[in-house]
Amino acid sequence: MKTHLLGAIALSVTSLSAQWTQVAPATSPSARAGAAMASDTGIVLFGGDTGGFSPSNETWTYDGNNWSQPVLAGPGPSGRAGAEMVYAANLGVYVLYGGLNSSFFGGASKDETWLFDPSANSWSQPPLVGATPGGTGLFGMSYDALNGRVVIYGGLPNNFFPIDSDQTWEFDGTGWTQHAVFPATNPGPLERPAMCFHAGIGRTVLFGGIDVQGFWNDNTWAYDGATHTWSVLPVSGPKPAARTGAKMAYDALRGVCVLTGGADPNDMTGNAYFTDTWEFDGATWTQVSTSITDPHLTGMMAWLPGDNRMVQFGGIHYPTFTYRGATWEWETGTFGSGCAGTNGTPSLSVSGSPRLGQSWTVTANDLNPSLNAGVVVFGFVALPGIDLGPILNMPGCLAFTTPDVLTSLLIGSGGSFQWTWPSVSGAVGDHFHAQALCLDPTVNAFGFTISNAISITVGS
Repeated sequence: MKTHLLGAIALSVTSLSAQWTQVAPATSPSARAGAAMASDTGIVLFGGDTGGFSPSNETWTYDGNNWSQPVLAGPGPSGRAGAEMVYAANLGVYVLYGGLNSSFFGGASKDETWLFDPSANSWSQPPLVGATPGGTGLFGMSYDALNGRVVIYGGLPNNFFPIDSDQTWEFDGTGWTQHAVFPATNPGPLERPAMCFHAGIGRTVLFGGIDVQGFWNDNTWAYDGATHTWSVLPVSGPKPAARTGAKMAYDALRGVCVLTGGADPNDMTGNAYFTDTWEFDGATWTQVSTSITDPHLTGMMAWLPGDNRMVQFGGIHYPTFTYRGATWEWETGTFGSGCAGTNGTPSLSVSGSPRLGQSWTVTANDLNPSLNAGVVVFGFVALPGIDLGPILNMPGCLAFTTPDVLTSLLIGSGGSFQWTWPSVSGAVGDHFHAQALCLDPTVNAFGFTISNAISITVGS
């Protein structure tokens, strides 16, 4: 599809701050909350509370365009809500554990480990050696890619007798092992915490969650899989409000854990739900703009690597007992950073995501005000940050995309303009990146600075 995009790119100047956009797949799971969802090349979703007398046992996949139910090679797990699932790259399978027996309202949690092989569309239960977490639901889960382990924390062992867990367990493909038992420095008893493995710092990040005995977590915790220890990260500046039932997943392109949703445990009415979105880069939290207007908790979220998009589905709003069935995509985002010029560091921003035949407002910020000109570099491959000092005499400037297509940037004194994305057949779903080379003759020998980079997916 990239050839379809070349003509459109040549007409465009791009920018972006990440935005949630609701999409309308032709097929979709029914509205639900508390399903397990994870991703490898695509996304797999299992189970969830659909509001009926028993939770779902459906398996769904999402390829970035549509949801579908694969024809399974054999039986799979029984219906459950409150389970979690991750893709374990070292095993080549999805690992699902636990879950509540009877929706959110009763029954002992399941003590089951299931593996899903996406190449064979088959579920299986591995023969386990040793002890297990003993059954739990509503816990946090991540895949520690550095140490090749599945990590779970906390959860609700039995919601007839609501006492939350503070246990940490790891799964290596053959068995479960409990860690961080002593010393007792951990986030404490929690259910519904948000967890995400942050590849940039090599540790699992945990935020939020609530203890049903009346406590909640508003610290940012990190789990070191090498030493099997928890610690509070010394985060400075703003951070998300305490919440339970939020979801968090790792944006591998921009190196941030993205957190959204949840309910406010401080609100005794039970009516305060969040629609905000935050990003954690390993040291600081940043709140970003969001267009989501359906407050919920216990939704599902996963990163779609092939399209460099975050995908969110479902959730529940308990005050109205409304189950969510919308698919949202974090389609467009910034990554990397620019280098300083005479008017600060240039940056790119945009109003929403590009759609065929629709107007799109692009803003280039902090260019040399007497020139407001430059070149936009478009590429189909993200780079790790190539130093342009030795290459173009631009010290301190980094390239984050391959230079596949160049187009002029003439924006005038206002700093922004509107244009209409061309209706190019076949371009929907295409993905590319861009940076702005900004004319600034006195800053270095090459006479340009460069902006942050953007990641863009074309929508219909």
